Parts: sequence; structure tokens; C-alpha cells
Amino acid sequence: MANFPKKIFITDNLILKNPVIVASGTFGFDGYGSGIVNKFNFSSLGAIVMKSTTLLPRVGNPTPRFYHGKHWTLNSIGIENPGIDSIIENYLPSWKDWDVSVILSIAGESIDEYLQMATKLKVHTGICALELNVSCPNVENGMEIGQDPIMTKKLVESIKKEIELPIIVKLSPNVTDIRPIAIAAEEGGANALSLTNTLYGMTLNKETHKSVLGTIGGGVSGFALKPVALSMVWKAFQVVDIPIIGVGGISNIHDALEYMNAGATAFQIGVANYANPRLPLDILRDLNAYCNKHKITDYHFLTGISHNM
Repeated sequence: MANFPKKIFITDNLILKNPVIVASGTFGFDGYGSGIVNKFNFSSLGAIVMKSTTLLPRVGNPTPRFYHGKHWTLNSIGIENPGIDSIIENYLPSWKDWDVSVILSIAGESIDEYLQMATKLKVHTGICALELNVSCPNVENGMEIGQDPIMTKKLVESIKKEIELPIIVKLSPNVTDIRPIAIAAEEGGANALSLTNTLYGMTLNKETHKSVLGTIGGGVSGFALKPVALSMVWKAFQVVDIPIIGVGGISNIHDALEYMNAGATAFQIGVANYANPRLPLDILRDLNAYCNKHKITDYHFLTGISHNM
């Protein structure tokens, strides 16, 4: 067996056991672990990103909110969540006892909303980092910050002044060029980037000729997102020095390795968790088997190797 260091260095105060992370919104029935947290032992994973939380409770978008195509999924959940105060009171206490790193995703429609949440969180423990969701296509103004380098930098700078937790910025694929926004996030003080959130898309019911969702469109995830997100990981790796977390369409070890080879230090598994909640554990097993087979003793050796060929 290979002698794994069993850790992934993101920043001084964020070191994960391995590169495998559960993506925001896909952990359990509610995005916070309901229904599966007691069925599987997730302690071996690198981290779990909890569902995006907003300053105030949100009821989400009208139903239906999901539609599954052959190679993709559309969702229009609209960040339904109980609000940051409920998260702090009802969820954070139990997260402190989990033997796995917990990252909380937060989403706002203004820099002030993000700051208010950061202020509330800085006096509590139970999370190891914040993921700033500046890229949700399913809420009004959900992508505006993440599509503007100046606003992205300003947001990250503001949060870094308020809180000592590591900051991961989740960027949108709904942009012409990811590179200036990735650079802006790094210049603002981001400790890592998540690439990417979902693409905006739609499909129609062939009988009613209306959207299959309760809204006009939603976020495209799954295998169809992978080529887009992978290319953005590749591009960002060439212009930033902070770690990149790849996300989008990962359903097996080969997908995960592609992201790492393109420049990702770690990766998140998202919509595929709905079909198989054990998938992150299975991919971790397969990742270690791959490393053993090829005598790779450090996960970091996999990151960015395609740029050297």
C-alpha cells in the first residue's frame, strides 16, 4: 500500500484528509445531511459543503424544481433554507461533533447580506471554512457579484476583514471569461476557488410547450456540465496560485482525475449523490487504488499534470 499523507493543503488553517468533497446542496434530503448522516460513515471524506444559506429564510422557487435528462439535470430550487440564525442554533452544534471538515456555503444578494452572515458566524465554531456562493442562477441577482471582477474582489476583501475562516469562492460558468474573475477573487484574499456552479438552461414540455420547471429555467448540472467546468478549471489554474476545487458532472474516478489533472487540488461531487449517496466514499476508494497502482504517494502530484504535457 502507498504511504499517503492523507491530507490536502488548502491553506494554513484548512487541511483536508483527502481531495473528496460533497458539494453544496447534495448532502442528504435537505442539503444538511437529513436521511443519510446516520446511514453512512462520511468521516473518511475530505469535507462536506452544506447547502447554501441566506440571511433570512427562503421558501424557494415554485415546483416542479427538478427535471432529469439523459445526461444532465435541471434544478430550480431557489436556495430554499431556514436562514442563518436557524443554522447557527439548530445545525452548528451537531457539526462540531462530526469527524469530518464541514464547510458552510452562504449566498446573498448584496455584499451587506454576506457581511451580516459572516458577523454572525465568526463567534461560533463547527465549520472550517466558508464557501461564498456568488454564482447561483436560480435566484434574482444570484449571479451578479460572481460575474463582475470588481464586485467579486470587493466582496472577498470585505469578508476577509470580518472573519478569520478560510474563504472559498464558488464562481459561475455563465461568463465570457473566467480568468479575470478568478484573479479578482484571489486578489481579494480568497483562499481557494470552486469551479463551477451550474449553467443556466431550460427545456420545454413537448405536450404543454411550457417549461418543465416551475420557473422558466434553472441550473444545468450533471455530465453535460463537465466539459464546461473542466475547461474553466484549466484556464483558472494558469492564472491563479490558490487551490482550485473542481465541481461539475463527476460520477466516477475518471471524472475526478480529469479535474485534478486539469488543475484542481480537490473536487466536489454533486448531483450524482442523489442517485448514490455512497458515491463519494466509492470514489475515494478508487482514488486510493489508482494511486497505489501508479505508486503515487501524494495526492498533490495529480494536480495540473496535463499542463506539463
